[in-house]
Amino acid sequence: MKVLRIDNQGVLNNAVFKNLEDLRQQLCDYHSIDWRGVDKNNNDIDIFTLTLEQIMDYGEWNYEWITEEEAEQYEDKRY
Repeated sequence: MKVLRIDNQGVLNNAVFKNLEDLRQQLCDYHSIDWRGVDKNNNDIDIFTLTLEQIMDYGEWNYEWITEEEAEQYEDKRY
């Protein structure tokens, strides 16, 4: 099984990842340029500490588990 990244805004083409952690890392890296998260004490929050659910909500992403055969349909393979 592979993970298909889905952009709910329809801007980026779908990409296929080996696992959820690879997807999380890629989304954190992608959003690191516009991330301005702070905690209740106004301390910066490192974007790479966010969970997959948190970073997906921040950027309006989703994912779907797909088979190896389905993964072959996509050009952007990140595994």
